[in-house]
Amino acid sequence: MRTLILGAQRIERTLARLACEVDERNQGTDDLVLFGVIPKGILVAHALSRHISEIAQRIVTPVPLNLQSSDHKIEDVSGKQVLIVDDVLYTGRTAHQAVAAVSEMGAPARIQLMVLIDRGHRELPLRPDYLGRKLQTKYRERVEVDAEEGLSVYLIE
Repeated sequence: MRTLILGAQRIERTLARLACEVDERNQGTDDLVLFGVIPKGILVAHALSRHISEIAQRIVTPVPLNLQSSDHKIEDVSGKQVLIVDDVLYTGRTAHQAVAAVSEMGAPARIQLMVLIDRGHRELPLRPDYLGRKLQTKYRERVEVDAEEGLSVYLIE
């Protein structure tokens, strides 16, 4: 069974709120580097970047972060505020890998994590700095971010 949790309009409002939080907590976005974890995190990062760009009044383009390959574009993040964006936080393993990958690109001033959905069941002691929605799930359930007609979030049993 597939149940809609967040529709496209709700996600847009959530991302607008999160963009304001990012701007406020970082005291602007001048030194912000935005990474989107491939495959679905980059979709969320692109949607978030539209809102951040509007606030910053400059284009903020997310950098794809491919954890399956060491062939990703290398950015110099030394001294920068880094924001890693992913769609769903579950065990924490992907977030841990993303932090490690970004750390290889220099010594950032700060690394932050933003996720659209936190479904719990953590295996590593990580928590997001920015969160769209916390959703308690059962182990057998899945959370899927669909990009067919704007971003939507579904719970699949």
